[in-house]
Amino acid sequence: MEFLTRLLKFAVGLLLSAAVVAWFAARRGDRGYIEEEVTIDRPAPSVFRWLTSEDLLRRWISGLVKLERTDTAQSNATFRIDELIASRRVALDLRIMRVVLNQEIEIAVSPVDKSAGNYASDVKFKLLPSGEYTRLVFTAQTDFTSLSDRIFEPLFTFATKRKLREDLSRLKLSMEADTATQSTVHARGTAREAAKPARPTGATTSAR
Repeated sequence: MEFLTRLLKFAVGLLLSAAVVAWFAARRGDRGYIEEEVTIDRPAPSVFRWLTSEDLLRRWISGLVKLERTDTAQSNATFRIDELIASRRVALDLRIMRVVLNQEIEIAVSPVDKSAGNYASDVKFKLLPSGEYTRLVFTAQTDFTSLSDRIFEPLFTFATKRKLREDLSRLKLSMEADTATQSTVHARGTAREAAKPARPTGATTSAR
């Protein structure tokens, strides 16, 4: 009985400590803010295409369950995306707020089911070209309105940031592998053309 009492006290103390740490973490100045970047060996138009093509998005977003457009508007298009974050399925509404071709994309993000969380995110992708390389900068500022969401915000932000870092790495690897494949095919084709015997340009003269 004494052992069970001590175990219960330990468990309660651990929960209280975790709650206090989460509460203080939720009050930090950069709460809800994420910034990640990656440099890709591809020009900005190619990177932009991989950010805006539904087929290409499916190649580098990990844990993607669903991606579909939910309207037919020409501007401020909306999408629904379901993905796994820390093994938990999260359904989000995405509204395209601003697009600068090959330079920037701004997206407003909110949960599909408000009972699963009450927050709103302002997400931006910025493309900074440098020759054939592009530095892709991702930023997101999420505002949590309910007290429970604010308390658990550090865990949500950490899990989202880790997944985003992995996805940007997948984007870089996928794009550069695709570039290498295209370069290899081009190089092989050039080598084959160079290996072909040259055709005579003039008429042949028969021996007398």
